[in-house]
Amino acid sequence: MDSKGVGTFYSDRISDWLHRRSGGQLILLVFLGGVLSGLSFAPLYLIPLLAVAYPLLLMVVFQSKSPLEAMAFGWWFGFGQLFMGTTWIASAFEVDGRYPGWTGYLAVACLAMVLALYYGLATGLLWRFFRRLDLTKNRLSLVLAFVVLWSGAEWLRGHFFTGFPWNLTGYAWGFSDTMLQTTALWGIYGLGVLTIFLALVPYLLIHAPLKSKLFSGSLGAAVVLILGMIVYGVLQLSIPTSFHENVKLKIVQANINQNDKWDPAKKADNFITYLNMSKARPEEGITHVIWPETAVVYFLDTEPSRRYLIAEFLKNNAVLMTGFPRVKRVPELQAWNSFAVIDQEAQVQYIYDKNHLVPFGEYTPDFLHNSLSFLGLGMMVDGFSYSRGEGLETYHPAGMPSVGVLICYEIIFPGSVVDRDDRPDWLLNITNDAWYGRFNGPYQHFLQTRVRAIEEGRPVVRSAGTGISAVIDSQGRVIKALDLNQRGTITSELPVKRADRTLYSSIYDWTYLAIMLLLSGLVILFLRQ
Repeated sequence: MDSKGVGTFYSDRISDWLHRRSGGQLILLVFLGGVLSGLSFAPLYLIPLLAVAYPLLLMVVFQSKSPLEAMAFGWWFGFGQLFMGTTWIASAFEVDGRYPGWTGYLAVACLAMVLALYYGLATGLLWRFFRRLDLTKNRLSLVLAFVVLWSGAEWLRGHFFTGFPWNLTGYAWGFSDTMLQTTALWGIYGLGVLTIFLALVPYLLIHAPLKSKLFSGSLGAAVVLILGMIVYGVLQLSIPTSFHENVKLKIVQANINQNDKWDPAKKADNFITYLNMSKARPEEGITHVIWPETAVVYFLDTEPSRRYLIAEFLKNNAVLMTGFPRVKRVPELQAWNSFAVIDQEAQVQYIYDKNHLVPFGEYTPDFLHNSLSFLGLGMMVDGFSYSRGEGLETYHPAGMPSVGVLICYEIIFPGSVVDRDDRPDWLLNITNDAWYGRFNGPYQHFLQTRVRAIEEGRPVVRSAGTGISAVIDSQGRVIKALDLNQRGTITSELPVKRADRTLYSSIYDWTYLAIMLLLSGLVILFLRQ
């Protein structure tokens, strides 16, 4: 054992133990590994579990006897991870009240089943590439290939079929502002590449003799990567936050129950609650009062009486920025999840309509609607749907920093949160996280908001119906915040954007693509050697 090392001693025993397990036992094992890896994300951030789960998956995959079996292992792992990370979706069904509680978890399972196909494809391809090779001589190539394929699966998940980039591996660092800073260079997908590699370093160490180049090189690479991330993060966070002295925000979080929000008997009281919470003394100098997504359930663009009530509390040229439902009845009924800016003259200065809608929550994809209708099950998806807006745009108010508006779900898409031809000075995210429950959903959504600030080098102001409202600077630091299920207001000056553009906001996923090509080239080089 002293010549090969403790690692290889245990790796032989682990491999032998896995070899003696049945197919069903291995499936259960990788499924549990996926579930555990899902605990590495917000709010628990048990990131060491990744260093157990990913090596376990890699070892189990090469117990496979066919590509379909290898795909199945990756699929079960991905299913466990995705199910664990998206249980908040079930809360929406509980809030809705039209369906039994168990249907929410069925919906979570169906979503996880579909999205896990990307991961099954990754492990199937990995097994096909390496099945005839001597793994004892190709461990590093195997690990780098896994990083490329698994990360590529995450990228596909985030882009294909409208995309769902929730809980990408890089978000496991969300507990640390320092470790998130490299997303300014290569985005959350690039950070995911580093994270997957670091999680697989234990796999390399337990298969390498203590005195081998693979052991020392793997350990050294892990140390260098972690120290590099820390040093870069510390340098970025040493930049102090500056503020626009002429912009004073008041963010209102009324914490109104979701069922009460749309109750016709209570909407007037809810509106008055927002008005009362928004009042400010003239000496406070408030310039922007901000309400969350669909805070007002009146059609503000066509109901001037409500706008006049709003104008009564706006002082010193302040404006109200709020979400509301917009409806057009001619030539056909259409509705939008919208945002409006209303001035103290009760005039609508600007309207933005949400463009990236939530599948099934705000609309039903045509292919699914047509398929279910053909089968006679159209009633499952028939119902109200929002129309799409025209796309991202930048609002330029006179004498104020320009702003890009993102409604709820739109903030989660890396590289797709600003008009690239007209970049705003700050981002405003209005949302209604009451749908997300109290466990992981609101915290995961908030983390993604912080990472967009770092990637784009732009401050983000967030107004939520309930938790988590915040002012976030361009390094992703939370300046002020209101927690989940808390009623209150935030008064703050607006942080200034970064003086320079981040590398990621200049070339976006091309940095990530370069990393992937480099790793792919190394895999080919090592295999040839």
